[in-house]
Amino acid sequence: MSATPVTTGRASAPVVGAPAPVPARRRSAPSSVRRLRGLQLGAVALILAFGAFAITALALSLTAASHASQSLTQYYRLADAQVQALQVQQSANTWALTPTSAVRQQLDQRLGTLATTLADAAAVSDDRDRVVPLTGALVSYAMTLQDALNAKGTDSAAIAAKADNQLTDDLITPLQAATAHAGDRVATDLTGNWKFWVLGGAVLAGAGLAAIGVALARASHRYLNIGLAAGLLCALVSAGVVWTVAGQAGTAASDFAGTSRAVLDNLTTARQSIHQARADELLSVGLQSAGGTYADRWSTGYNAAKNALADVPKSGTASNALLAYGTGHSTVANAIGKSQWAQAASAAVGSSAKAATSFDDLDTKLTALATSTRQPVTSSVTTLGTGVAGAIAGVIVFTLAGAGLTFWGVSRRIEEYR
Repeated sequence: MSATPVTTGRASAPVVGAPAPVPARRRSAPSSVRRLRGLQLGAVALILAFGAFAITALALSLTAASHASQSLTQYYRLADAQVQALQVQQSANTWALTPTSAVRQQLDQRLGTLATTLADAAAVSDDRDRVVPLTGALVSYAMTLQDALNAKGTDSAAIAAKADNQLTDDLITPLQAATAHAGDRVATDLTGNWKFWVLGGAVLAGAGLAAIGVALARASHRYLNIGLAAGLLCALVSAGVVWTVAGQAGTAASDFAGTSRAVLDNLTTARQSIHQARADELLSVGLQSAGGTYADRWSTGYNAAKNALADVPKSGTASNALLAYGTGHSTVANAIGKSQWAQAASAAVGSSAKAATSFDDLDTKLTALATSTRQPVTSSVTTLGTGVAGAIAGVIVFTLAGAGLTFWGVSRRIEEYR
């Protein structure tokens, strides 16, 4: 018989130095991971796309606010040009009464100021077609004034009266129309409809993220994804920022169109009317017996200024100055009524003439009133640009944060499959 091999019951010893066994890694589900990654990229893309849309809308708002500020400045500039034009006429009318070098120098200086204002106004593209022709009209008007300067006494006043009609038809009336057009643009610029596109984008982005959230819940068997919810919240905050800025612009537009515009227009009417009245006062003296029309027209301008000032808040000081000018003019009117032309001239012009000093005081107070009335309106429009710039920075931060949180939230689900 052959011998049977003998075996022992002991297990073979492990080989010394062999690596320890590594637990088997759980297999990933490739199709599930690819689907989750697709959802992840889609969610991040939605948040980034909406953020880009919101930033674009805010950039448009910033441009609109800048344009509105430019239109408001132009509105002020053209209103001031009306007064400057009438100041030129006043100097020309004064020449007929006191043809001195000081009056000539004042006229030249005022002509230069008006020319500069018109040049600045013509540089604004929206008004170029309206204002550029006025520079030619100013040259023609200045030529007529030169003829008035070459004459003296009633002859000079007669030519100045012709220039006054030319000024009204060729400069003042077009300037009034251009001023109104610039004022109309302010509210239009601020009330753009871009905010509704942002609202629509927010709805689409929210719906897309909600759909992705449902798909993610089905794929990962988790009903809530903190990262995705936080990303959606960031997108909603961005939408809220845009909507807030739009609301501020809308409020500024309604305030300007509803209240401020009327006050500013009344103030311009008061200034323009009383400067025209002063020019008429001087012509009524310079033309002597032929100046009855201008003497009557003074009352029309004075009453128009008085009525306009009554509708301007905080105009008490200016209104009192207007009454004082009316008292000063009565001295001129009394002399005209008695055909005392020398006395009328001395009452109308000169350092001691009450009509002249009271008018200068009125002009100073009207200018101060215009400055104080314009300041809060200007501030409400110009500060919008600063607010929009801050909103753009905020939307960028929330967009990047939302994209990062969304990516992180879906990444947690992907890791569960590894």
